[in-house]
Amino acid sequence: MTTNSHPNWMTFDDRMTEVAGILAAGILRKARREMSHTKKDRTLADNGLDVFAEKSVHWNNKPLPKGESR
Repeated sequence: MTTNSHPNWMTFDDRMTEVAGILAAGILRKARREMSHTKKDRTLADNGLDVFAEKSVHWNNKPLPKGESR
């Protein structure tokens, strides 16, 4: 990589190398996070994200009693 990291001073190849490095770092971070979650016997769905809305415990996804609306 070049020492000049300002996009106006980089060639197309330098920019693509920079982008590839950023993407690779993100992929590695995600893989490490997934392995960390797996080691703790947790799935990615256990991190507070509601992946399965039909099985949700959150109030806004539960059916309302008859005659009520939001």
